[in-house]
Amino acid sequence: MTLIVTANGRESIWLLADRRISWKGRAPKDDARKVMFLETTDGVAILGYAGLGATALGTEPADWMSAVLRGRNFPLEQSLGVLAEAMKEQFPRHMRMMPGNLGPAHNVIVTAFLGNEARLYTIDLAFASDRKSYQFRWTRHVGDKPTPAAAKTPRLGIAGSGALYLIRDKRWIRSLLRLVRANDRGQVSSHAVADHLANLNNQVHLGVTDKSVGPRCIVGWRNRRGGIHISGGGHQFYTGTTRDGTSLPLPSIARGMDIHGLVRLLMPQMSEMSEALRIGRPANVFNTDKLNADLARLPDKPDEKLR
Repeated sequence: MTLIVTANGRESIWLLADRRISWKGRAPKDDARKVMFLETTDGVAILGYAGLGATALGTEPADWMSAVLRGRNFPLEQSLGVLAEAMKEQFPRHMRMMPGNLGPAHNVIVTAFLGNEARLYTIDLAFASDRKSYQFRWTRHVGDKPTPAAAKTPRLGIAGSGALYLIRDKRWIRSLLRLVRANDRGQVSSHAVADHLANLNNQVHLGVTDKSVGPRCIVGWRNRRGGIHISGGGHQFYTGTTRDGTSLPLPSIARGMDIHGLVRLLMPQMSEMSEALRIGRPANVFNTDKLNADLARLPDKPDEKLR
C-alpha cells in the first residue's frame, strides 16, 4: 500500500509518494519510484499511484507508464486516455495476485496543468472481493459546486492506505495550502514545500498501525508555463524528513521522448567526466561513436505489455 498526496496552486502542482512496496510474508522494500512526469504539447502532469507496486517480475508501473507513452506526442488528455485503456487491458491479470482480504485496487492520480488551468484526474481499477469482476474508470475531478463559467478543480487529492489516516484529522490541509500559496507568490522556496510534504509523509508513516506507508518518499513539482517561476520544476527524495544526497532521475516523457532513457544513456560518460574533473585529470570528450550506437538501441516506440 502507499500514500499519495497531490496539491495544486495558481503557479505550481505537487505530488508526494511514499516508496514502500509490501508483500505478504516478506519484509517490505522502500525503494519504489511511484512517480512519473509527463510533458505534452498542451500541458504538464505528475502521475503517482497506489495499489500494484511491482509485478512478479519486478516491473514498476512508473516504468510501464513511461513505456506506454514513449513515442506518442499526444495532447495531455489524449495521452491519459491511451494510458487508461492500456491499464484496463494489462493490469487485471497482475492485480488478482495482490495480497489482502478485500478486492485489490490500483489508483493513478494525476495533477496537471492543461494550458494555464490546474486539473486533477484519476484512473481507477478496483476488483470485487471475489476477484472475478472489476470496475474501471478514468475521469477528471471537479468541485461539488462548479461555477457557471468553469468547473473548479479540487486543490488536493489523496490516495492509498495512508489517505484513511489523513481523513481523520484534516488540520494538515490548511498549512499545506498556505505554503503552496506562499511559493506561488515567490515567498518561500520549492524545497520548503517539498520538506513540508516529506514531513507529512513521515507523520503518516509513524501514525498508521499496519505500517503500509514507508518512511522514505519522493516529492515532485512542476510550474505553470509562463508563470512566476517561468516553467520547470524538480523532485527530491527523502528518508524521513531528511533530503537524500542523491535524487535519481524518474521516468519522464516529454512530447513522446523518453527523457529518463536518455539520461540513463548519458550518465556513465557524464559520471566519468565529473570524476576526472574532481581528481584533477583531463576529462575525455564524449565518445560520439559509442553514444550514437547506444542511441540507435534506445527504444523509441510504445510498449503496452506489462511484464
